[in-house]
Amino acid sequence: MAPSRSCYATLKTAMICFNTIIFVVGCTLVALGLWIKLESTSFVRVLGSTSVNFVHIGYFCIVVGIVVAMLGFMGCWGAAKESRCLLLMYFLIMLVIFIAEITAAVIVFAFTQFARSIVLDKSLTALKKKYSGYKHDDIVSYGWNAFMLKFPIGTMRIVAERLGGDAQLLNCCGVHNYTDFSGSAFQIRTNLTYPKSCCKDPMSLACNGHNVSSVVINQEGCFHKLVSLVKEKSLLLGGAATGAALLELAAMIVSLILYVKLV
Repeated sequence: MAPSRSCYATLKTAMICFNTIIFVVGCTLVALGLWIKLESTSFVRVLGSTSVNFVHIGYFCIVVGIVVAMLGFMGCWGAAKESRCLLLMYFLIMLVIFIAEITAAVIVFAFTQFARSIVLDKSLTALKKKYSGYKHDDIVSYGWNAFMLKFPIGTMRIVAERLGGDAQLLNCCGVHNYTDFSGSAFQIRTNLTYPKSCCKDPMSLACNGHNVSSVVINQEGCFHKLVSLVKEKSLLLGGAATGAALLELAAMIVSLILYVKLV
């Protein structure tokens, strides 16, 4: 009985510690969501009207944070008080979340090519119809210039560094290549084959909008470079997702063992 009781006490302690971490993570998400919501006005002033979408991200963080915090509290309190009801609820909720994650992963895997074709089509349409040119500050032009040339401001520079790159992250031109500007609103307005953002050195005299030499402009499209970048980081993301799934599975097993031993 002693070894069994000792094993039970160890599982109980592990359950409490694990769910205390979950509770703290949930509270952190709620705090982050509230900060994003309260600072949304500042985001709009700095980044433009499209940054109001930060508010939706804030609400999402708040909702997810509350659910995660409640789940952590439920598991921690259920283990501490040896409540079979709370442990069973915890197990069932974790099971639902686990199944939802597996389902989402299968759907993403199955529809990757479909989603890729949609993103490709939308990107090309936006580039042809709404791109204005180098140093234009409308949202489409600014975004494309940031991709093709560099990440010029703080937030985007941080993203580049987190992805393991530098300010010159993609060094690309167009969606597929510089021919994407053919027949675009940009070409009709300027009569140029490509914008300065496509050039390896926008200040070079050779960067005249007509010289398409590989010495002057980046020949590879941004979409393919971005896909390659994501693939490079997919191992890290996959490892993190697998680790989270294993932790959830371990938590479910521990909660079920504690529930059974309390019979």
